[in-house]
Amino acid sequence: MKKIFRHIHLWLSLPFGIVITITCLTGAILVFEKEITACVQHDLRFVEEVKDAPLPTDMLIQRVENVLPEGAVVTHVTTSTDPRRTYQMRISKPRNARIFVDPYTGEVKGRNARLPFFTQTLKLHRFLLGKRHAESGIFWGKTIVGISTLMLVFILLTGVVLWWPKSKKAFRNLTIIHINRGWHRFWYDLHVVGGMYVLVFLLAIAITGLTWSFPWFRTAFYAIFGSLPRGLVYAIHVGSWGGMFTRILTFIAALIGATLPLTGYYLWIKRLITKRKKRCEKKIL
Repeated sequence: MKKIFRHIHLWLSLPFGIVITITCLTGAILVFEKEITACVQHDLRFVEEVKDAPLPTDMLIQRVENVLPEGAVVTHVTTSTDPRRTYQMRISKPRNARIFVDPYTGEVKGRNARLPFFTQTLKLHRFLLGKRHAESGIFWGKTIVGISTLMLVFILLTGVVLWWPKSKKAFRNLTIIHINRGWHRFWYDLHVVGGMYVLVFLLAIAITGLTWSFPWFRTAFYAIFGSLPRGLVYAIHVGSWGGMFTRILTFIAALIGATLPLTGYYLWIKRLITKRKKRCEKKIL
């Protein structure tokens, strides 16, 4: 039975492995986009000088609305207990746009914007940098990512079957990544044992991610899980549901997930080379 699952695991991994690596790696990068962006956009988020008291909020709103496009208004104001931070004002359009304003001077510092690096990373993560085909209407990049993510679910599940130990002694050996038994054993353990350690996280990431890939999967997902808030689905996908701790775990899981196809390719090629050497030796003998 394991032989069948080994074939399924291998022949699903070979064609989709590179896309899975790209998706996992870019996903890991996006986990801390908010923090990295905040560091880069420091001038937007902090005032130049802290004064005695901020200006009235109504006055600040008016100053922001004076520079907004026609029809756009401030819908929400976010302040901070840190006197060095600017106020963030959410506006009605464009969607999810925020304006940063100095609460002491009323200076409009600017608008939030995704950094070009993260814009391209997200496009690579979701669409492989592709666009919808003008004639067919098919979004090939999105479709390929979606199919690869779906295959990842089956690859992980078949991996569990292949990993499942036959005895308690074998279980112990299959839960340790050995670093002192040579490179081949290290890559093997990273692939097999590392995959098991991050299995639950990778399954959660993949299954929630599929709700953005295929309408039929989204319909089935919400039919099974009922009125699960979409915000929670997104939080599970990016690992923010448990705060910084689960985000770090999700980051690590995504990084290890990115290595799984690469270590799998290595083990497969190594096995082919070994088999070829044995055939050559038999012919010589």
